[in-house]
Amino acid sequence: MKIIGKNWNLFIILGSIGMALVGLVPPANAQPDILFDAQRSQFRGTGWSLGLGAHWLQAVPKESTSLLLIANESNEIDTLNYGLWNHNGSTGFRIGIGYWYVAKRPILWDRISIQLEGGKHQAVSEFIGLVADSAGGMVLDTLTDVSAPGLVSELTLRFHRAIEFKPDFFLECQLGLGWDAEWGGSFHRSGPKAQFVPRANPSRHRIALEVGLGFGVRTRSGRYLRIISQTDALQLQPLAADGGGRIDRYEGTFRSTHLTLQWDFLRDKPDISCAGKNLGNESMPLFEPKMQRKLKKRRRG
Repeated sequence: MKIIGKNWNLFIILGSIGMALVGLVPPANAQPDILFDAQRSQFRGTGWSLGLGAHWLQAVPKESTSLLLIANESNEIDTLNYGLWNHNGSTGFRIGIGYWYVAKRPILWDRISIQLEGGKHQAVSEFIGLVADSAGGMVLDTLTDVSAPGLVSELTLRFHRAIEFKPDFFLECQLGLGWDAEWGGSFHRSGPKAQFVPRANPSRHRIALEVGLGFGVRTRSGRYLRIISQTDALQLQPLAADGGGRIDRYEGTFRSTHLTLQWDFLRDKPDISCAGKNLGNESMPLFEPKMQRKLKKRRRG
């Protein structure tokens, strides 16, 4: 019930933010179609996009306490561990490729894209404190959780809205639904694991609702250069214990954030031929073969 309550509050907050953004976005007819050539006067309505950026896996919080008490055979309370967890994320490069479509009649979103991106991250949580030994005493010891996938792939469907504040310069809002998958790597705990609550390996697949905000400019060649910051607003599957966009990693929880430089390519419209299309018939006989034989006989006569 506590988790449901937290997520319900988050839904209310996200809904309020969304309504505020919609109120700030001008009507569709207030934004000129020339920004993305929605009427296809010069370019096609689809194009490719390349991205290069950085990925952060940030620990939220960075520190947490641990205290595990149990009742022994004499019905007395024993302490198995008592100490402090230090959680550390990582940073890394991120590359991606995408394909996007320009809406002919933009109302709320003026573009839709699907993007495949990849990178690496690592989460490490280290416990330092007192741990019960076999003799029942408390000794200083450490336990380490490591979550380090070899590759993280992200397939995301995104909805974009540009707010032009001067010719060729615009702000951009994004809303996305992404599927993240972790491939290879290692997930393990090392240390006195018997004195801690057992933890299952983290999930290698996640589905999350993502939000983004950035700045863009149209170049003289008709291409677009954007710098976008993105983060998970709500993790849908699996549901994190703390809710929101946090990712569970053994004892620690982490938030994924990206900063990407995006280069968008519009495709020129093909030239229209005045001669029209060739239907595939290079030449057609004027008379049927039977009629041609009759004409040949008449010529001989």
